[in-house]
Amino acid sequence: MSDAATDTLDKVAREFESEVVADLEAARAETLAKVDAVRKETAEAAAKILETGVKQAESAKRQIIGAAELEARNTQLRALEKAVNEAFDLAEKRISSSSGAPQEKAIRGLIQEGLDIIGPHARVQCASKDRRVVASVIKKIGGKAKVSLDETPVDTLGGVVLTTHDGTVRFDNTFEARLERMRPTLRKEVAALLTGGS
Repeated sequence: MSDAATDTLDKVAREFESEVVADLEAARAETLAKVDAVRKETAEAAAKILETGVKQAESAKRQIIGAAELEARNTQLRALEKAVNEAFDLAEKRISSSSGAPQEKAIRGLIQEGLDIIGPHARVQCASKDRRVVASVIKKIGGKAKVSLDETPVDTLGGVVLTTHDGTVRFDNTFEARLERMRPTLRKEVAALLTGGS
């Protein structure tokens, strides 16, 4: 082969090699750019997943803590309610076992309170066991009051039920009714005593 042909072939080979190397360099640069882009996207996706995971974990933690606090509060309220009910039961037992002068004084106060509410003309009902004391108190009530003892007994631990003579107004001043009316206030006071509040 001639030198000119060899030179031409060498020149073509060098140009081809140059083009191939340039193409390979371009492909390498493009691949590296794609790898960097994928790496960046992967890092961003991983960061988002981690952030979402942290938020979900924090939310789950708040829910668990909230549920535990609610359960603890409910348990405390149930225990408090049990203690309050036991206190009321004890109070009812003590009230129902009173006798003598304290009982007469209590009955007098209950009748007077009823008269103040429904007026001076009333019939009084009571438990069979309190009939003697109530009759004694009614005899001692003077003034403009016209009070009579009803023959029908009331099923109660103690106290009285007053009605107007025509039966249109009724005031239940039994121990149970009084405790029930006072229960919200007493519950707060008992709860404050049990929890150390004021």
